[in-house]
Amino acid sequence: MAEKPTETTGLLSNSASHWNTRVENPYKDEPKHMTWGRRIARSLSKYKWYYPNRDVRAEYEKNLAKTDEEKTRALDFVEVVPPSLDMAWSYFEHITLPRYLVNHKSDKDQFERAQPGRFDVETRLYPVWGTPESELADFGIGVGIYFYMLRVLAVIMLIAGLIHFPMYEYFSSTDYTPPGEDDSFFLKSSAVCAETEWAACPNCTKKDWLMSYPSTLEGFASTSSDGDSEPLTFIKVNDCEIGYMETLPAYIAFIFIVISITLLRKWSRDKEKEIDDAEQTAQDYSVCVMNPPKDARDPEEWREFFVKNFEDCQIACCTIAVDNEELVRALSQRRDYLLQLEMLTPCDIKFNKNNLKEMAEVALPLSLYKWMTAYYNGKQLYKAIVELDKKIEDLSHFSHDCTSVFLSFETEATQQAVLEAFSTRNCSKFCCGKHALPKNLRFRGKHLLNIVEPAEPDSVRWQDLDETRLQKACQLFTTTILTIAVIGFGGYAILVARRQSPWLAAMTVSFLSKASPYAVYYIMEIESHRSEGSKAASQFTKMSLIRWMYTAIITSCIEPFIFTLQEGENYLIYGIYYIFFSELMFIPLYACMDTGNLYRHYYGPRAPSQKMMNLNFQGTAYELSERYTDMTKFLFFTFYYAAIFPSGFLWTAAIFVAKYLFDKYSLLRVWSPAPHMGSQIAIFSRKYFFTAAMTFYILSMSYTFASFPYDNACRKFYLCDTRLGSKFIKSVKFNCMYYLCFYPLLF
Repeated sequence: MAEKPTETTGLLSNSASHWNTRVENPYKDEPKHMTWGRRIARSLSKYKWYYPNRDVRAEYEKNLAKTDEEKTRALDFVEVVPPSLDMAWSYFEHITLPRYLVNHKSDKDQFERAQPGRFDVETRLYPVWGTPESELADFGIGVGIYFYMLRVLAVIMLIAGLIHFPMYEYFSSTDYTPPGEDDSFFLKSSAVCAETEWAACPNCTKKDWLMSYPSTLEGFASTSSDGDSEPLTFIKVNDCEIGYMETLPAYIAFIFIVISITLLRKWSRDKEKEIDDAEQTAQDYSVCVMNPPKDARDPEEWREFFVKNFEDCQIACCTIAVDNEELVRALSQRRDYLLQLEMLTPCDIKFNKNNLKEMAEVALPLSLYKWMTAYYNGKQLYKAIVELDKKIEDLSHFSHDCTSVFLSFETEATQQAVLEAFSTRNCSKFCCGKHALPKNLRFRGKHLLNIVEPAEPDSVRWQDLDETRLQKACQLFTTTILTIAVIGFGGYAILVARRQSPWLAAMTVSFLSKASPYAVYYIMEIESHRSEGSKAASQFTKMSLIRWMYTAIITSCIEPFIFTLQEGENYLIYGIYYIFFSELMFIPLYACMDTGNLYRHYYGPRAPSQKMMNLNFQGTAYELSERYTDMTKFLFFTFYYAAIFPSGFLWTAAIFVAKYLFDKYSLLRVWSPAPHMGSQIAIFSRKYFFTAAMTFYILSMSYTFASFPYDNACRKFYLCDTRLGSKFIKSVKFNCMYYLCFYPLLF
């Protein structure tokens, strides 16, 4: 029999853990409402090569269908319930993936998100293409703003690309350069120069060319010395010019983008407020006391303080956060070790957490992979758990200081009144001290409280609430040094790949862009943050810097100056084209190569227990900060090379459309649940990174047009008198000589 829902929520009690021991599947989903992965798994589960436990589960279900007397006799021999693959897929669709209430009617929302595990009412998976963008805010304000910005930026990039159309025509015409080797639209519409010639350069020396970084002798040539005369030196000249009228579309597009980004910043702020007003969460009713007295651990004292000072104040919940980080870490570590020991228990033995010593004796040996990665075996896990039990016992006797206090009120009006009362005088606190607030608003008559609106409850990082500012500053310094080291390592890898081929360099850039978040995740373990939103903003900063350096700045710094406009696969513009192409190709490829499919279709059917099987149906973890950095990375890369590769705007528009579609699909069908993020990342990106990207845009474009035609050749003009016999006719200006002049970006 399926368990009845609780009276208050209609959920399975302890939904996720309860699924590990269920005998029957409480959900009777119709095939048309299942994911395609589950439908495929159902078709393949009849084959033993796909589902090795098929016969065991079938025999067990056959015994369940017998009469009560027969069932009792049959089940006497069954110690452990065999895992069910279909139940694991139900777990994936009803616990991991988001669902909505079918019969919900509301004037505000088209879909009302159902809580995970609910089965007392009909629920369905969100339709991938039928879910409007406004409903994505159910996954957090940050998620809703991300998809909104992707859509708007795709339109902005498309319009900017169309504004550049006269530049496409000019670059592809014979007025700029004769037809080149490549007929691709994106290369023909770029600033690739196919018309070059060698010209005399009296002051050119080999030493000067080798002194610049990065050095090359491709633009230098000389004749051999015959001993009686100096060798003649030459410089390769690009005969491609661009005038003011040809650059006008670029400046018009820049003005359009500045106006559009400015409007987008305003629109996104309005969108945040609209989403926040539409989504009522615990955050809208709560406050956080950031600086409580260390001994204020009594919730009743806090309740009396607020009820006494605010009219109609009713406190629904009071949470006291104390400085017990070490105890919480020990409890978390013990739980992790206990789960590892359970995973090593043979499938024919029921795990008994009250007799861990026996469980350690019968534990299976470690696999080769776990042994090589220093996992504990059964006896080591038991020993570690015993040591942690002693540590927990000792730590539980200490009296821990209060670090933060979270209070949730019955009404939003009370929350706003509290925030208003403690925020209007914040500016005068530094001048007036404790007298900045009246005595009745001072806790215990003397303490000035710093009260703010907290993050969402599921995004609070409870183990990081007691860190001091000095500790956080030291952590930030360490992570900054490590981030610089990651940039240096990646830059060297790109340089080595670039020496082989631009295509390899482009693939290296794409690979490093995808791999860099994993390095940042490990770096971020050093930092302490009060909320997931604050941590995500720090991740966003580091990943944005790394990806900006990889895709644009390092790419330009490792290329010799004269390679900028050269035609051929070994030169800069071809490398830019390959980066755009590889990034657009990677988006669907990365989505299709989701590792969750491997876990659900290979490891899941082979799991020995329901709990281990369900662990393979958790979904793929994602970070919102990574999605935002991808967006700013493409913007920066497009702006940085806009003058020589204007079709990059069209590429970026296509990339944003692809990201919108595939990320929306992943959110509703692939990704695991994540804490609800606020708008910290969105605010940070539009406030700082959009501004920085547009600053680089105008500087890079101005430098590019000033450096045309990128050949380090400055023309020398000579005035020569024209005579007929002894009669002077006129002076004629000749442009037949050049001298070496450097316009490098760095040196």
